[in-house]
Order: sequence, then structure tokens, then C-alpha cells
Amino acid sequence: MDLFTLLQQFRDSDGFTQIAMNPAAQFGRRARRYLGAELLPERLVNENAYREDSIKYRTVLANAGTRYSPSQKKDGDIVGSMLVELGNSDIAREFSGRQYDALLRLLQNNASMDAMASITNWLDTAVNLALLEHNEKNRWEAIVSAQVALTGDNGFSETISYPNPSGHRAAQSAAWSTDSTDIFADIHTMADLLASKGYTVNRIITSRTVLAIMAGNNTVKTRVGVSVVNASGQITSAAGRATQAAINGALQADGLPPVELYDLQYRTQTGTGYFLPRTVFVMVATTGQDEEIDMGDSEQVVMTDTLGYTAVGRAVGQSGPGRVLQAMPKMDKPPRIEAEGWQTSLPVITEPEAIGVITGIS
Repeated sequence: MDLFTLLQQFRDSDGFTQIAMNPAAQFGRRARRYLGAELLPERLVNENAYREDSIKYRTVLANAGTRYSPSQKKDGDIVGSMLVELGNSDIAREFSGRQYDALLRLLQNNASMDAMASITNWLDTAVNLALLEHNEKNRWEAIVSAQVALTGDNGFSETISYPNPSGHRAAQSAAWSTDSTDIFADIHTMADLLASKGYTVNRIITSRTVLAIMAGNNTVKTRVGVSVVNASGQITSAAGRATQAAINGALQADGLPPVELYDLQYRTQTGTGYFLPRTVFVMVATTGQDEEIDMGDSEQVVMTDTLGYTAVGRAVGQSGPGRVLQAMPKMDKPPRIEAEGWQTSLPVITEPEAIGVITGIS
């Protein structure tokens, strides 16, 4: 079998679409989990520009009444809307001449299945995941900053703004690395703000950098029992570091969830970056919103308490919504495979008041 035939078989078996439209891929892999996708999972949408009308229903207490009086009408709807205009992203990658030769050797040894697996893994890792990680980066920008900065080659840039309720993204009251700063007071202030809007915090997500600052803070160490007591029974200093388990125990004693660390990095051509900034402490609340993910073969996964969704619309040149992958062998020197992928997508936050972010932590 030659390479043209192999790729044609892959196309005929709908292999490109299966990779691009695999709903499980958005959540990452075992060692590379995308937490943002759990909060804003993908949803296929038929329009690339539309108004999202988020209608939530609030339970309002019924009144007492007489047996034959008319029912008493109550207002209980919370209505909001957002104009959604999806952005475009794309990537092109090259299966190099050296990789091409290795693939040909597999084909010459009648190992077509191994060759197919090699191409599938490369397309998924080099092209499809690049688009998924673009979406993940955008999710965290929307959550943390209420803005998504879309950038590209040739100086292209566009900023998408999201609803940003007052107080929901607030700077630390004082440097958390200062021993006298009461870190838990900042956390409780944000939790109380969310509670005042009717929300209960169910996830706390931050970086190892912030956790290390918390672990070394004297007020935190004293709170969790890491201290040195003199002969008079007075605390003279806080020794060592608070453990993550101890910090989580203190949070849970106050009715808050444990800290989840998110230190996943993405790569660019010039370096690396973090999906979640190192200097923030993110608190998200229960919303009652569920997103049903169709995994195929009649398997349904329900993501609970989502903040909204990541809209995936109709990519250029396509009749329906979804990502697109293509690959083609090139026979000019050096022989190679050129692949590209593109999508039209954007995070959509429908529960802006379920997010609390403490920023600028140092």
C-alpha cells in the first residue's frame, strides 16, 4: 500500500471527522486534563453570530390564600442576554521528511495498521489538540479576566468582553506573602459575595504558586495548627509550612471545597504559558446548569454545574458546525504530509455571577 492509498482509506472511513469531532477529546487526557472544559464544555451551534438569551428560573415562596381565591401571581424570572460572535482559529503542521520515511518503511513492511496509528496520533496531537488548547486558553481568559484576547499572525488582534459584575474579580487586600495578611479573610469575603447572590462555592482552583504562598503565610499556619508555643502558652512564631491537606481541612471546616491545583502549560513557537495565571484564586459556584455530552454509542455524559459552554460553530467552507481536519501528501522535495485544522468557536458564560476571582496574588 502506498501513502496516497492509506490517506484515502483514512478519509473514506471518516477518520478525519472522528478525530476532530471526538467529544471526549475536549477534556484532555489522563495526565493532561483540561479543567476549563468541565466548566465550559463544548456545544455545537448552528449560527456563528447570535444572541444568547439566558433565562433562569428562581423559586419564589408561595403565599397563603383562601380556598376559593385566585392564585397569586409572582415574578421569578431572571433574564439576561449576550451577543455572541464566534472567533476563528487554525493551524497548519508538517509531517517532516524524516517522519515520512519512517512511515514508508512501515508500509513497505506491510504494517499498514501501525502506519495508520502513527498518522492518527500525529493528527490528534499536532493539529486537533492545538485547536482544543486554543479553546481551553480562551476559557480561562474569560473566567479570570472577563475578556478573551484573540491574536494571530501579521498583527491580528481582537478582544471579546464578557459581563463582569462588580466585586467578582477583586485584588488581594494585601500581599498574601506578608505574614500578617489574613488570607482566609479574603477568601471568605469572596465566598460571602457569591452567597449574597444565592450561590454556593463548589470548586476552588488555583496554582501551585499561590498554594505555596498560602502554605508559608503565618496566619494560615496558625489557623491550621502549624505553630511554635513558648512556655507561657503564647504563639511566638509559626514554623514550617502548612500542608495542602491542612489548608483543605480548614476550608472544608468553613463549608468551602478543597483547593484544586491547575498548573497545565501550553506551548507556543517562542515558549510556554499557563492556562490558569499563576497569581489568581478562582472560586466557582453551583449553578444548576447541566450540559449533556453525547459520547457516541448511546453513551451520554452530563457535566453538572457548568458556567455556560464553549460554542463551536460552522467553520469556513463547511455545511455544519464542528472542527475540520485535513491532510495531504506532497511529493515535491522533501516528500512530506501537510495537515491543517480550523474551527470557529468562543466561550459563552451564562452564569457570570457564579464566578469569584481573587487577583494579583503575590
